[in-house]
Amino acid sequence: MDFLIGRQAILDRNGNTFGYELLYREEFSSLTSRSNIDGNTATSRVIINAFINMGLDKIAKQGRIFINFTKDLILDRIYEALPKEKIVIEVLEDVIAEENIIESLKDAKKLGYTIALDDFVFLEHQKQLVELADIIKIDFLELSKKEIEEQLKLYRPYNLKLLAEKVETREDFEFALNLGFHYFQGFFFQKPTIEAKRDISPYQATLIKALRTINDPNSTMDDLVELISGDMYMHTKLLSLVNSPFFGLKTKVNSIKKAVSILGEKKTKEWLNLLYVSKLAESKPQELIVLSTVRGKFASLLAEHFNLNKDKAYIMGMFSLIDSILDKPMENILKEFDYIDSQIKGALLGKNNTYKKLLDFIRAYENGDFETAQGIAEKTNLINENINQYYFEAIEFSDSIYLI
Repeated sequence: MDFLIGRQAILDRNGNTFGYELLYREEFSSLTSRSNIDGNTATSRVIINAFINMGLDKIAKQGRIFINFTKDLILDRIYEALPKEKIVIEVLEDVIAEENIIESLKDAKKLGYTIALDDFVFLEHQKQLVELADIIKIDFLELSKKEIEEQLKLYRPYNLKLLAEKVETREDFEFALNLGFHYFQGFFFQKPTIEAKRDISPYQATLIKALRTINDPNSTMDDLVELISGDMYMHTKLLSLVNSPFFGLKTKVNSIKKAVSILGEKKTKEWLNLLYVSKLAESKPQELIVLSTVRGKFASLLAEHFNLNKDKAYIMGMFSLIDSILDKPMENILKEFDYIDSQIKGALLGKNNTYKKLLDFIRAYENGDFETAQGIAEKTNLINENINQYYFEAIEFSDSIYLI
């Protein structure tokens, strides 16, 4: 596979996931020399890989997928090969409203495709594109707040949805929300809102206590059975999980003891970490726990290439956003988890070690900074095909949890 493919979430006003922008980059012939593949060929190959070879559901079972379209891809009507109910044609900012472009996009609209304009700034000669668009994406890093407000005035006469992209802070999100933006893309939801005087609630304390038991190296299978049996939600959830198509069991399991026996101690702890962290994140955007789950699984799959323990890597990924989930400093939260390995704690606190190297790789990858990711992985035996396979396996794993 010639490409690295990732995705970045787009949330609605309620924090629900509306869709994902497809991120990709053609392979470097070296870390410093980019290959000669042009944007048209790159997008065409990604479409073939992502939608035909990988399968649409591996990218996103739910929500829309935003795909960049160059001028030539619009003229070639590549969109006709893609499902109209699933994709958004994202017209790149350098596409001009020429007659043949407008005709192709009009045909796309007639067929029922959704059209978004990327990094758009209103100009009179681009007015026809605005008239055809369903969504306008406005870059919050490129424009000042005053310029954004001025742009919005120009879009009021049109029936458009507004998407704020590169929203990096809670302040920017609130600003966009107050201006009436419908969708939001960026890292704002991954960042904790620290309130010094806010304590962990009794409910959260109960969940943290359970997580302490799960991650205690001295806890036994009987301890896990007792923990699950005393929690009706976890009792129901774990049985639903074990009986789901994900495990493919021929006979139904009705006993927690039997379920734990089938999973084994390591797998049971892995799933319980996931389920309890999910419970902690109930009041947060679902994408936060989806991202935590993807990170956990992705880290465990990558671990052997970094010569790391896969179980520890899983915990690191799962806990990497726990500060955002609880809105508390990471250092304070980790004091509650005596039994988490010191190397994992170090990585989560930003101290340089081999686990932090893996976490840096994952963060770069999910941000679409594939050059940095490849630079980190330079001394491993990772290849693009491995990385894509692991990443989409992690997404599939996450989906298997939230669709039960």
